Amino acid sequence: MTYTPPTVAPPAPIPFDVAAIASAALDVLRLDPTDDDAERIATEAERACRAVSLLQDYAVDPLAVDPLEESAAVTLTVEGYRRKDAPFGVTDAWSVDGASIRLSSDPYRGVRSQLARVRSRWAVG
Repeated sequence: MTYTPPTVAPPAPIPFDVAAIASAALDVLRLDPTDDDAERIATEAERACRAVSLLQDYAVDPLAVDPLEESAAVTLTVEGYRRKDAPFGVTDAWSVDGASIRLSSDPYRGVRSQLARVRSRWAVG
């Protein structure tokens, strides 16, 4: 008896336009598309699109993208890009009182409430 490994389905396509998400993130960050960090932002955009698609359950139509979901993907892209400047979760941002700004340990915290509207199944976990 010989072992035949099971066939693995290819990954599902991302329903987002990753290039458009990266372009929108570049606009938010006020960076030129020829900037040295444009490739890093494109990588973060792909990661953010996958994360947004995992945070929802696509109960209605898996290939339809809501503008709210695109906004969440842009927000996650910008947040992921800016996290590189916050070692140990503390940003070096300026504030009126001079206090340090600490980032949340959950990178999806800012978009979970945005995406709650498009979820149809809830679980306790």
